[in-house]
Amino acid sequence: MPRMTDICVIGGGASGIAAAIAANMENPDASICIVEKKDKIGRKLLATGNGRCNFTNASCENVSETLGFFNKLGIKEREGEQGRFYPYSGQAKDVLRVFEAYLISHNIKIITDFTAVDLSFSESGRIVVCGRGGEINAGKALLATGGKAGPQYGCSGDGYKMARAAGHTVTKTIPALSSVECRGDFSRVKGERAKARVTLLRKGEALCSETGELQFTDYGLSGICIFNLSRHIRLDGCGFDDYEISADLFYDMSEEELDRELDLRRENQDILPGNLLVSLMPASIAACFFGGDADAKALKNLRFTASNVKGWAFAQCTSGGIPQSEINMETMESKIASGLYFAGELVDYDGPCGGYNLNNAWETGIKAGRAMAADV
Repeated sequence: MPRMTDICVIGGGASGIAAAIAANMENPDASICIVEKKDKIGRKLLATGNGRCNFTNASCENVSETLGFFNKLGIKEREGEQGRFYPYSGQAKDVLRVFEAYLISHNIKIITDFTAVDLSFSESGRIVVCGRGGEINAGKALLATGGKAGPQYGCSGDGYKMARAAGHTVTKTIPALSSVECRGDFSRVKGERAKARVTLLRKGEALCSETGELQFTDYGLSGICIFNLSRHIRLDGCGFDDYEISADLFYDMSEEELDRELDLRRENQDILPGNLLVSLMPASIAACFFGGDADAKALKNLRFTASNVKGWAFAQCTSGGIPQSEINMETMESKIASGLYFAGELVDYDGPCGGYNLNNAWETGIKAGRAMAADV
């Protein structure tokens, strides 16, 4: 016999938890359950912001809504660099602890080890959630299963299959906010870091630029600036070889200024014997890419050819998913299947690093939760 509930949230990640809490705040009398395939909810949330939970950004359009939601739960924020907001304690586990306490104290059922595999719609308008773990008969159902990024946290794209079965389309999904594998030998610079302005080029045409800390790995390039560039690597009509990354290692100096600096150094070879670039950059980077000497143009345009984007296990989010055109973005209800809602990474949205993707999870979850509860 299926369990009965007013609202069934499929997925115990950030958007699903936010939806359940928002639904309860909207309608305390509504019966709500969260079904989660893993043995605990919020696993991926614990890893966000390197365990610090960068949960929103001052530049997010609806940042005040997110902060208000967190403050209502007793979570105070602290603003960090580049507008990033973290819980005041700097601990993602504290955020999850508050969420779990709210869910338990407000009788929101958490059903773990439940893998939803199918949805069926009854003539009465109710939705039956079928899965390995039983059946749940719900008045409203929310798909908040996440995308494909981070399979180690339970994200495997299950929600896309159920969305397709309900009549939705799914745009191509690819890893986003990930490191970039590049051609060449990086063994000598593995682990080195350098400040740089990096630019992504496609067939020689500049697409976008980021400034930050460039990290060298044994396979290529990493760091937040590279993560943000990776969002724009698309293989429609081209291959990875068509993409290059240019690194300006002296972005705060003009080419002329850098030329003058190099000329001064050449005049003082007795002070800087054999290595013109000493103190300008890590020695291993200078030796690997420049042999200890270079002109200003080369130093401001170090080129790398992409060979791949690191896959789902490394990516922070998913690009692609259910088109926003198929969803009422004010309520997050499907325009195709009445009573079915979407939230979080399952929807076709991906933002840059810095709290934008988590903010999207809270925002869409809150909208869905409120709309479902108001219509119970």
